[in-house]
Amino acid sequence: MFAKLSREKDLDRNVELDNLFIAEYMPYAPENFVKVYIAGLSMANAGDNSLDQLAAMLGLDKTVVMDAFVYWSEQGILNIISTEPPEVEYLKVQPLAAQVKKYSKTKYESFNNQLHAMLPHRSILPGEYNEYYGIMECLHIEVDAMLAIIAYCVRLKGENIGYPYILAVARNLAHQGATNFERVSEKLNELSLYQQELGAILKALGSKKAPDHNDSQLYVKWTKTFGFTPETIIQVAKDLKKGGMERLDGRLTKYYENHVFSTEEIKAYNDNRDRLYSLTKEINRILGIYIEQLDYTIETYINKWCSFGFSDDTLILIAKYCYAHDTRSLAGMDETVKKFYRQGLLTQSAINSFISEAVSIDEDIKHILSLAGITRNVTSWDRDYYRTWTYSWKLPTDVIEYAATLALNKGNAVAYINAVLASWHEKNVGSLEEAKKCSYGEPKEKQNVVTTKSAEELNALFAHLNPEDI
Repeated sequence: MFAKLSREKDLDRNVELDNLFIAEYMPYAPENFVKVYIAGLSMANAGDNSLDQLAAMLGLDKTVVMDAFVYWSEQGILNIISTEPPEVEYLKVQPLAAQVKKYSKTKYESFNNQLHAMLPHRSILPGEYNEYYGIMECLHIEVDAMLAIIAYCVRLKGENIGYPYILAVARNLAHQGATNFERVSEKLNELSLYQQELGAILKALGSKKAPDHNDSQLYVKWTKTFGFTPETIIQVAKDLKKGGMERLDGRLTKYYENHVFSTEEIKAYNDNRDRLYSLTKEINRILGIYIEQLDYTIETYINKWCSFGFSDDTLILIAKYCYAHDTRSLAGMDETVKKFYRQGLLTQSAINSFISEAVSIDEDIKHILSLAGITRNVTSWDRDYYRTWTYSWKLPTDVIEYAATLALNKGNAVAYINAVLASWHEKNVGSLEEAKKCSYGEPKEKQNVVTTKSAEELNALFAHLNPEDI
């Protein structure tokens, strides 16, 4: 057996691939080396495995397989017990940050000398050296590439630049596939081309700081990924005036998400946004509510109402109508807006006509109630009753008024009016003369006769009812 698990690994009884390996080791390793690691792990502790079998399974030369094991040994997650016969031991995967390594002084002698020449007045401590060595080995950044990155950072920030900034730039470039001198030079040259544009953007923002690597990365995103022109970015920065590159990035991201790119489109978007904010504030004021964050309200209600075809003035009129009828929430106004939409009432004149008619009807209802001795305000129930009497039952107004006089001094006058008019409706009373001839007395007490129906009979009865008739 040439491969086995360490005692600690074996105790875990877990030969699955570690998440740490996937997240921190695999992305930067040569492809064949990853294959060797995974395939070897799957064969470890199997009764019959060998270097020849592993190489044959992967279609690789045995020397490549051994090179891979040497590589993973250097990474600290595998131990080579012997080379003849080949025997390796898989170790528990540790976070890269927890790996304590000793680096060969001769391996990085050239790097150290060139770094000293680049920073002659800078005192470099052993810890900083180790950070450079670690990131070069972890991300496979070549020495010349790392020196080019350091030189670039020094040009941006000066000789006293902190090494965490350098490491962040190196890590960013490595994630973009720039680990050798040619690719790093290409990327850095590209970023250097944007210094003039970045200077103009920072000036538009009112900032006096010099552009740095992060600014360049943002500029690449805005121009290459989002597709904004330099002129558009500068104009947005001028409009923003404060908040720095981070706020500018947020604003440009918002425009990108809303598919707004040119200065003309952005102006129209902003004008519309300001209009919607003002409209939303006014509607909230009329309804008597306060909401600090208006974006949700705009997205949930205002945009929808505007898409129905209502103008701003019409929506304000509807808000006033809702307030007058004790509807003082956005959800309640939403229902009212949808009712007007279903009736085709989209303009101020149409809604004013509706309101005028509603006011006239309320006056008629108030007069009928007064005949029955009722002096309170008209309620929505009263309106529903009146609609039933006039629209559904088609009873003349003078007949309804006569029924109201009969309800005077009754305990529940409205219920009495309902009962009288229902009786007349059943008898097809169509005029005041017929109503006066049609006697209506107090309901007589009926004997308590209890009629019991089975559940089946009740279900059969309800099955024949039309919901619209209820």
